[in-house]
Amino acid sequence: MKNQDHLIEEIRKKTITLEKEIWNIEYMWIKAHAGCYENELANKLAKEATRNSDICYCKIPKSEIKHQEREKSIEKWQQQWDHTTKGSATKEFFPNIKDRLKTKINLTPNFTAVVTAHGKTRSYLRQFKIIESPECPCINRTQTVDHLLYNCSKLNNKREKLIVYISKEDNWPIKKNELVNKYLKQFINFANSIDYGKL
Repeated sequence: MKNQDHLIEEIRKKTITLEKEIWNIEYMWIKAHAGCYENELANKLAKEATRNSDICYCKIPKSEIKHQEREKSIEKWQQQWDHTTKGSATKEFFPNIKDRLKTKINLTPNFTAVVTAHGKTRSYLRQFKIIESPECPCINRTQTVDHLLYNCSKLNNKREKLIVYISKEDNWPIKKNELVNKYLKQFINFANSIDYGKL
């Protein structure tokens, strides 16, 4: 026992200079509790270290810190997104920041125009006096994203493909965020099929 305590003290002294020396460390599996003196000693030292209040276990891997910082940033971003009055059209499609970050989307001008309600609808172009009337040629209703998505008779055939696919699991009309979360591919196809020049 005295030899073991002496060896422990020697190991403690050597660990102080560990960072100053060049070490070649090899790892190998050793069966536990099989009488290997060095392994038994390592177990004893590890247990002793857990009971030593002078030892700090506050080192966190950089990867964990980056993960925690990213999570905090996403939470902060979500709070700002929840409380902003801007981007209300986009918020209907993407209410949850974390879900959006997990979803890979190949953006196209048409898809972007639909999920932002900017750029291509007649109601949007009328706001900037680019065109005179916001009315859709189909039935003289204001041409908004909602109108194109749910009502425009000029898009009936294209919309029907989307509805048929969605009807296998859900009832139409469906919420916009579910279009993105559950039927993204079909929704992108619908959005990209809209020919605004003919509307």
